[in-house]
Amino acid sequence: MKIKRKTLFWKLYPSFLIILFISLLTIVMIALWSFKSFYYQERAVDLEIRAKILTPEFSRLIQSQNYQEIQIKAQKLGDESSTRITIILPSGKIIGDNKKDPATMDNHKNRPEVEQATRYGKGLSIRYGHTLSIDSMYFAIPIMAQDKIIGIMRTSTPLYTLQNALWSIYYKVSLGFFILIIITAFASWWMSKSLVRPLEIIKVQAQRLAKGDFSSRVQLSSNDSLESEQLGQAFNEIAIQLNQRIEIILNQRNEQEAVFSSMIEGVIAVDSNKKILRINQAAYKILKISEKNIEGIKLKNVIDNIELHKLILFALKQDTPVRQEIIIHNNAEHEQVLLAQSAPLLDIHKNKCGTLVVFNDITKLKEFELQRKEFVANVSHELRTPLTAIQGFSETLIEYPDLAQEKRSYFINIIHTHSIRLESIIENLLTLSKIEKETEVDEIDLVNESITIALSNAIFLCKDKALKRSINIILNNAEDIIFKHNSSLIEQAIINLLNNAIKYSNGNSEIKITVTKQEHDIIISVEDQGSGIPEEHLSRLFERFYRVDKARSRELGGTGLGLSIVKHIALAHKGSVTVNSEINKGSIFSLILPLEQ
Repeated sequence: MKIKRKTLFWKLYPSFLIILFISLLTIVMIALWSFKSFYYQERAVDLEIRAKILTPEFSRLIQSQNYQEIQIKAQKLGDESSTRITIILPSGKIIGDNKKDPATMDNHKNRPEVEQATRYGKGLSIRYGHTLSIDSMYFAIPIMAQDKIIGIMRTSTPLYTLQNALWSIYYKVSLGFFILIIITAFASWWMSKSLVRPLEIIKVQAQRLAKGDFSSRVQLSSNDSLESEQLGQAFNEIAIQLNQRIEIILNQRNEQEAVFSSMIEGVIAVDSNKKILRINQAAYKILKISEKNIEGIKLKNVIDNIELHKLILFALKQDTPVRQEIIIHNNAEHEQVLLAQSAPLLDIHKNKCGTLVVFNDITKLKEFELQRKEFVANVSHELRTPLTAIQGFSETLIEYPDLAQEKRSYFINIIHTHSIRLESIIENLLTLSKIEKETEVDEIDLVNESITIALSNAIFLCKDKALKRSINIILNNAEDIIFKHNSSLIEQAIINLLNNAIKYSNGNSEIKITVTKQEHDIIISVEDQGSGIPEEHLSRLFERFYRVDKARSRELGGTGLGLSIVKHIALAHKGSVTVNSEINKGSIFSLILPLEQ
């Protein structure tokens, strides 16, 4: 059950009101008691004075035993002074009273005020009077003659006269009390409001601050207390500092998010409960995860690769980084190689709370490494063959200087042929290296000119070789297409394609060069009528030193680099090269170049 809490105002205001009410009530009660005591005391003094004034007169009358005169005198003086006067003999007998006939009154010797006056010289009592049947205040003093008590002078007044006077005082005091209560209530309300107002202002600003409004500031009036002003200034300083720190945190978070999102490496953070804390877009892409917002989901429900799952579980148990290569089979033909590295995740207390796994897709690197090894092996093999021949036949000529001229000429021709082959391999390698380097640094010079120039030059340079085999080269160019390209490189690519077509075409055939302009591309196709290429070789046809028929290629003088050069020339123009082939029907090599670079 939720407790409904009171506001500070409703805690302060009733408290102030109760304290002031009790204080005022106490003061009023003390005042009323003081008024009553003072009034009674004044009345007692008044009765005493009156008694002392009348005592000599009645002393003379008592000594003369003129009791009738005493009654008359008491009647007269009592009525004039609105005071009851009673003259009592030492025996307690009443000899004079202005309120009742003394003959009918009881003996007053045992009355408290009479006893006190007899013993102590004066007596005062407030009591119920049986004679008049009312409450009265009585004062008595002895009447002395020759140091002897000859009688008692008693003056009295009814209490109702005192009470009537006191009630008038009580009414005025009570009226003032209620007026003060009303004033006090308003004063307490104002005081509580003035104390709570700064806190209310600070509360409102704190709520705005909690909602993210860091521009709000506490504005207090000059009437507020010093403590409130200091509290408001401290709050404003906190808001400024908090705003600055949150801006720093947000900037750092945005920077981290930008770095995290732009990383090409996949990143997964996993807590000690094997739940995913964070994952970046690269990880989604590399691991082919289709689900979104997988933070907080168990690792086993997302990662189904056994090796990666085992690596993460192993890393969670380690306090040191872990590194491992992992193979992911996306389908039956393609596999992905990942280099995964993990490091412990620490909380603010430097305690391990999980692990962070960063993995790179090194499939291409592995492929490049394999290609590099194959390339080095192929280069070594391709260079070793002519070098071995040159070295062997040259050593023979040196060892046998008297060798017959016919054999000498034969060996020299072999050395010359292999040296030309060696030169061709080296030139093609240098050409390939130059194209790759210029493509990487974007230094290929592109000129806006007609493609017909490069095609015509290539055909011209390959025409004699084609005629020797009775091969006719036909150019189908419907229009003169002008676009940005490097004419010498395109010429080199077409020459390489024509040379391949001439080598592997049958005699008495045709080679067609067709130029087609599409919306965004220009397609240059070289079609021959040769033996065709088996389908299993098409995907690797543009690799360095790759040959479909190695024996025939060497026999025809091929280096295995021509089509690789064509591929890199196409890439230099941000284009591509494709091949379609049918056995015993021929092949079509297509160079696809973008019209706009």
